[in-house]
Amino acid sequence: MKNINEITENELLKIKFILTDIDGTLTGSDGKISPKTYETLWKLREAGFKIIPVTGRTAGWASVAIMDWPVDAIIAESGSIAYYLENGSRKEFIHPSVPKDRGSAHEEIKRAAFARNPKIKVSIDQYSRFNDFALNYGEDEEDRLTFEEAKEILEAVKAVGAAGNISSIHVNTWFGDYDKLPMSLLFLKEHYGIENPEDCAVYFGDAANDEEMFGYFPLSCAVANFMKYAEFSKHLPTYITTFEGGEGFSEAAEILLTARKNKIAEKYNLSR
Repeated sequence: MKNINEITENELLKIKFILTDIDGTLTGSDGKISPKTYETLWKLREAGFKIIPVTGRTAGWASVAIMDWPVDAIIAESGSIAYYLENGSRKEFIHPSVPKDRGSAHEEIKRAAFARNPKIKVSIDQYSRFNDFALNYGEDEEDRLTFEEAKEILEAVKAVGAAGNISSIHVNTWFGDYDKLPMSLLFLKEHYGIENPEDCAVYFGDAANDEEMFGYFPLSCAVANFMKYAEFSKHLPTYITTFEGGEGFSEAAEILLTARKNKIAEKYNLSR
């Protein structure tokens, strides 16, 4: 991993799409998005970048946030569903492998998880999830488990045929042939006609569930708090920021915005 300050101008000028995780990447240690980070999202949007959060957060949350956030789409629940706006109206795109009988699938996941570790708790926002079944291991201090315990729970769930990954706060599990990466590629192709997003997109993340995205996108960047998960990850990002969470995202975004501003100034012979 190289520091984000080492990214080249040629790499920066290729970027048209910004895909980003939310929790731990846009948020700070308090779990909130700061005014500075939210302003950064607006600056990126106004500069012409397409911004797509790719998150384990719920479909219920994403369906509301797409109306309020300065983003072009939100891929939620680790890839089961995406929301976007079309002529001012909210639209949804569901991954084709999402099963119809999600209730029984969730019960099977719950039995396997609780058999492995009775201390695990279902995420407080599970009621607003479309397909994902989330187990809380790091969101609330009183329910906190170790990352190793979270891995054991995920292995137990996978043993009954489910898929899943581990974010900075949840063990996200589901039945279906999707994840952050496959859904991102499918949505970019179906909605934007992008066949090779690795040539025009950057991905920002912070946790073990971002490693496939890091492995696919040559331009990938972790915020500094990723280091606590680095030893558990098969794929590392190309770059890493100096600062953690939203501060790190804003750090990288300013580099990206400066490169675009300088290119425009050069094109039109403007004073920088």
